[in-house]
Amino acid sequence: MALGKSFHQKVGQRIGERLSELEKHALLVFDPANIRYLTGLAFTPTDHPLAACVWADGRAALFVPHQEAEHLTGSWIDDIRWYNDYPAGEAPVRWMAREAGGPLLVDRVDGQSWLDLAAEVETVEFNDVAARLRQIKSADEIALIERAAEFADLALERTFARLTTGTAEIEVLAGILPPVDAIMRDELGERYPYPGPAIQGTLQSGTRAAWPNAPAGARRLTRGDAVVVEFIANVDGYQARSGCTFFVGDPLRDMVSWVEASIAAQDAAVEALSPGTAASEVDVAARRTLERLGLGTNVRHRTGQGTGLSSDEPPWLARSDQTRLEPGMVVVVRPGVYVSGRTGARNAKTLAIEEEGARLLNPRIERWSSMESRLKEF
Repeated sequence: MALGKSFHQKVGQRIGERLSELEKHALLVFDPANIRYLTGLAFTPTDHPLAACVWADGRAALFVPHQEAEHLTGSWIDDIRWYNDYPAGEAPVRWMAREAGGPLLVDRVDGQSWLDLAAEVETVEFNDVAARLRQIKSADEIALIERAAEFADLALERTFARLTTGTAEIEVLAGILPPVDAIMRDELGERYPYPGPAIQGTLQSGTRAAWPNAPAGARRLTRGDAVVVEFIANVDGYQARSGCTFFVGDPLRDMVSWVEASIAAQDAAVEALSPGTAASEVDVAARRTLERLGLGTNVRHRTGQGTGLSSDEPPWLARSDQTRLEPGMVVVVRPGVYVSGRTGARNAKTLAIEEEGARLLNPRIERWSSMESRLKEF
């Protein structure tokens, strides 16, 4: 628990204060990232529901299946209540609602769980109070994200070194992820982010680079390819991204222009990152740059998003999000250009919003600031 019990206890106090302001009795937290934020506990979600409850008077409890009760200890929350998941006499979520009482807020549940909650308490509403608090990071949280960014950059550097014609996309990642994960396990010790691997990545080449979310496949790199690479590293639950578009051999001029356009859009977005700016304005800055370059129809996703205990969390750098940026927010800026049947280009930076502007948390990515530095020659 890198941040310490006092940090997580203050989170509980702030949630309680917010409940009082909203005139609600309790909040049930189901999202694993929110539970970790509130308690510091890492766990593997299963089909047996687990929740944390915070009351307006500052009390808190964990509602867990009996089989999980013994190991979910060690946080500031001493009140651990369990239900028998076998034989089950009623839906566990309905039991949780009765223990919590109403008027009740919940962060997120599936449809059936919502019906179970509504059947037990008269007033229940969705309100992700914890996620809103998570948007503003403490200095210690930002330090964890910055450490994660260092490892994401390390993976990116090793990937560039391994790019070679004839190697399959999946083979490149297979040569990067296990060794970097081992380095992280060795260096982080107790901060290694159990559960799950410490680092994950994607790599798309050639025409597959026009598919933003495609997993690495069996396609082999060929001369002239653009290769889009991106890594997400995790330190004690806090995550950062680093990504870049490389070239294998001499690329065609239009491919270079698309990569340059993605960088120009990223620069415009980063320049717009400052306290008081709406998240939507950051997205507009990136998109206007691409429109000016004739690539406004080649955008397939938002400009970026927040990062922290989840790699994708508010604020969203999209036209629909009017959230005003504040010091302490951490965002990933990753606008992309995607030309169907040809290729794609995307670069990812992780930045912390500070009073004077944005600070880059993965500065080693700047070694590829020029097109020439992205070229892997053979």
